[in-house]
Amino acid sequence: MLTNIFTLQERYALAFSTRTEHPQVRVYRDESVPDMYSHNYTEIMSIPTQDWLRAYIEQELQCAKEQQLGHLKLELHPTLPFSEEFVSFATQLGFEVNTMLYMLASLDAADKLAPNPQCSVLRGDSTDVMDAGIRCLTANDSVMINPDFAVRKANRKKEIYENGEIIPYVCFVDQEPVGACEWHLYKELVRMEEFFILDAWQRRGFGTEIIRVMMQDAKKLGATHMYLTTYADDTPQEMYSKLGFQEVGKHLEMIWLKS
Repeated sequence: MLTNIFTLQERYALAFSTRTEHPQVRVYRDESVPDMYSHNYTEIMSIPTQDWLRAYIEQELQCAKEQQLGHLKLELHPTLPFSEEFVSFATQLGFEVNTMLYMLASLDAADKLAPNPQCSVLRGDSTDVMDAGIRCLTANDSVMINPDFAVRKANRKKEIYENGEIIPYVCFVDQEPVGACEWHLYKELVRMEEFFILDAWQRRGFGTEIIRVMMQDAKKLGATHMYLTTYADDTPQEMYSKLGFQEVGKHLEMIWLKS
């Protein structure tokens, strides 16, 4: 199952970004939105020695500063271990260091969940539902990030949705979109990504309803499991655990931002 998770991670990244292979690393770039961290990063695939790793990170950071880049994002592939000593090293260089968890659940969990009559969840196969999801995403992001960036991010998402491989599911209350989540299917596995409920509509079970509907749809197509990625300190983890999601892997993420 982990092999398919890693494959689906790559497929998702390549839907947005081009990839360049180098010894030990893969570089992902999305020229459409070059300042989006999740689409522009370097993934370290193997570590010849710890000295090499530290030297590589210092070199990449120096290049980012010389080129006056707005950010530098580095990830360790989930098969690579990391220590508290290494986290301290990266932190001292000025990186924000996070642990990203991979959480997996059986789709049978959906059978134990009752539908939520207070909302409806629609798959974004139609332009109307897709556009509603994009509007909702823009509204959600504009609270936390620059509104101009939120619009550019949403427009990029819409381009990908229109290709049909990554699909939004949108939650409605009285025809008003209040939350959404992305679906990406590969073999027996479906990935959920970009999951949110607008602040004013949280704690009403709408997030659980989105996941329930996505799980039921995936089961109908022969899938058996769903996975997500989340930061180790994210609040929704309690909800994920109640829905049967369990940690099956993790990777280290390092982000440096220009002051």
